[in-house]
Amino acid sequence: MRRQLGSALIIVLVMLVLIVSIGTWAIKSGVLGLRLATNSQVQALLLENSNAALFNLEDPKQVARQLAADGMYSYFNDANNADDELVFCYRASQSTFFSMQNASVIDPQGGTTKNGVNGFCKATQYATGRSAVLSQVYLRKNINNADPLSLVPKGTSLGASLTSIPMVLNNISATVISVLPSFSSATSTQIENCFRKRAAEVSACFMQWNIPFNTQKADYTVGANPQLIK
Repeated sequence: MRRQLGSALIIVLVMLVLIVSIGTWAIKSGVLGLRLATNSQVQALLLENSNAALFNLEDPKQVARQLAADGMYSYFNDANNADDELVFCYRASQSTFFSMQNASVIDPQGGTTKNGVNGFCKATQYATGRSAVLSQVYLRKNINNADPLSLVPKGTSLGASLTSIPMVLNNISATVISVLPSFSSATSTQIENCFRKRAAEVSACFMQWNIPFNTQKADYTVGANPQLIK
């Protein structure tokens, strides 16, 4: 009888070990699934905000407005600005999509004194009313990638008379970087310092602080008819 009780005890202990092992595996599997689902939702939210900024850049009404003398695209018509990056914080709640007063310029040396620092996103300047995502837009002029005569509109002549000047076109590269600060332990200062870097350096900065981010890029050909000054 004692031998039988000893065997039963061993069997019970083995079953307990199996139950604990299965329970631990189930918990780990559930946590992993939750993390995957959360990560997918985070990336979808970031992508949605980045695309929203790009949609505004592509909006025909916005394009027409930004081709004006004080617009974002016309900024690159000046040879002195050709190598700059034009930066602004995207906020869907504000009435004006872009203005030079709320924009910043990063020069080729990384300086930010050319147009102030109002364009860089602050930690509380969210892209939408959810108060979750920050989105910043970077614009620069593509110079090296332009093929010969690629910026000359079809059907025009380089020798056109001064009374019918052909349209001036620019290749503009747009980069939108969106982050979700609430899913990281980074401070407001760390996030804002990252946003003050050039577009090519921002991703590495966010990765350093383990901040979830999404980067979307798009290239556009934009232009307007210049006016002669008599």
